[in-house]
Amino acid sequence: MLFPERMLHTEITLKERNLYSGLEAIGKTGMLHIEPNTGQRLFYRQYERAEKLLTTVEEYIHFLKIYPSETKSGIKSGGEDPGEILSEIESDISSAAPEINHLANAFKRLEQKENLLKQAEEFSEALKEEVDIDILAERLEYVGIKTAIIPSERIETFTIALKRYNPMILYAGISEGSTAAAILYDPDTESHISTAIAKIEGRELSISLFRQGTREETEAERSRLEKEFAISVRRYGKRLGEHYARLKYLVKIFSVRNALEKCETGYRLSGWIPRRKSGKFRNALPYASINFFVAGDDAPVLLHTPAFLKSFESMIRGFSYPSYNEINPTVPFAVAFIVMFGAMFGDIGHGLILMMAGSMVRHRWKSYKNLGDIYILAGTGSMLFGFFYGSLFGIHDLIPHLFFSPVERVDLSIYTGICIGIFFISLSFFLNIFSMLRRKAFSSLVFGEGGILWMLIYWLAIGISIKAMVFRLPVSSELLLLGGLVLVVATMLVIRKGNPFQNLFATMIRLFEHAVNTISFARLGAFALAHGALFLALFSLADIVSDPQIHGPGYWFIILLGNLFIIGLEGVVVTIQTLRLEYYEFFKRFFRGGGHPYTPYRLESE
Repeated sequence: MLFPERMLHTEITLKERNLYSGLEAIGKTGMLHIEPNTGQRLFYRQYERAEKLLTTVEEYIHFLKIYPSETKSGIKSGGEDPGEILSEIESDISSAAPEINHLANAFKRLEQKENLLKQAEEFSEALKEEVDIDILAERLEYVGIKTAIIPSERIETFTIALKRYNPMILYAGISEGSTAAAILYDPDTESHISTAIAKIEGRELSISLFRQGTREETEAERSRLEKEFAISVRRYGKRLGEHYARLKYLVKIFSVRNALEKCETGYRLSGWIPRRKSGKFRNALPYASINFFVAGDDAPVLLHTPAFLKSFESMIRGFSYPSYNEINPTVPFAVAFIVMFGAMFGDIGHGLILMMAGSMVRHRWKSYKNLGDIYILAGTGSMLFGFFYGSLFGIHDLIPHLFFSPVERVDLSIYTGICIGIFFISLSFFLNIFSMLRRKAFSSLVFGEGGILWMLIYWLAIGISIKAMVFRLPVSSELLLLGGLVLVVATMLVIRKGNPFQNLFATMIRLFEHAVNTISFARLGAFALAHGALFLALFSLADIVSDPQIHGPGYWFIILLGNLFIIGLEGVVVTIQTLRLEYYEFFKRFFRGGGHPYTPYRLESE
């Protein structure tokens, strides 16, 4: 839970005769995270061929409305050559392609015609009070007629452009920004009419769309195409579904082939597997040569976060993914988030509402499940601190506080926020020290930014501040000790990196940053105070609009509306402030990031 799972770097050598069956067996174990091959991709042409074929089949099954989930791969494990399978599928698709493509194009043309017919119907409806376009389309012989949809703002320009040709133009609004225009004109001026329509970016509708029988012809054409469609589904549907599943399977195998390297005894594949699964992995490939090595820092990361905190991993990924040999930051991140959110938003009633809202989001909108889980836990933190503050929907005299009421003890609110900050900054030092021990980075463990010496400097500075400001005692000896430790750190930086002035300045900046980071946590108390102050304003406003002795409906309406406003506003603001403290004050001492998640190559077993 605290660290990612231990990995082994794995090298597998397969003889050519066992290559396909070996890649299948590896995929069915679902254990190997494959190392990308940065050199020559030996089987790229086969991979590209399979991908193109898969794209074609996907288009066909989408057109024929076939559901691939209902099909099986149809590949016998280790019993067929992938090249032969591809050739067989290609041959079958080539024979089906002309009929399916012809049918698909026919449906596209039909849909375009149906869309034009719909526009023609809307056009006729818009002008029905002025003229019956359908009758004109049938009966006009010696007068030309054009129908067009033109931009409404260009009507005047269009009218002026055609004035010299003396047409009769009927206008009617057809939609926002568009106008239906029926133009009756002398047939000798037809080209000028068409040019004028094009210049104002109008859209002509063919007059044939308005003639009787066009709709019936279109419906008859659809009926014919649907019959042909049903025949094609019966003829090709099952085969295409099977081909889709087989190609998905083959594309995965060919993608792995691209990671192979040629060696004297066959082909070599490299990657990582969890250390605890090494025996099971070896047993799954008895005919392969397998070597295991200690994984380096470039190994993929498999986190084992408790299920109820798993949702916080999405926030970690938004920042960066943890690297191998680094502490899993999710658990400390989640704990810090719950505590800091609760400290700023401490109210029993509001916490309960956040939990209910999070639960609703979790169950009704699956794509936002992580957000729902986060606010369920954030609401738990709010309720906990609500008991500490004795606050229930802003009312502080219903439940006795377990600790203090922020609006009554401003100083204690600020000091509590700073104490929480000292705790989490100290925790970040400990987490970094554990990471350095795991990496055996002893120099960084002692002298690094989050190392032992900086932790001692931080604690000593906190002790000096408390002794001088709280107890009013002299701190000259402690300041000398602090200066000595800072000088040691600066000297080590100079020895390791040179440039004395720059590194001494960097050390002083870092010391200043520790102080600023600690003071930043005063916002925990400040937001707790702001939360209480908003309620004071809310209750005062409710008293103004209603008799304070009676507390009628107006009073409770204001209280309800105000609580909803506070939950919405402060919920967002406090979330942002919590994330800021996490990322900039807490994370930077122990979290490096730059890792990539463990994503094993996996084939479903037949």
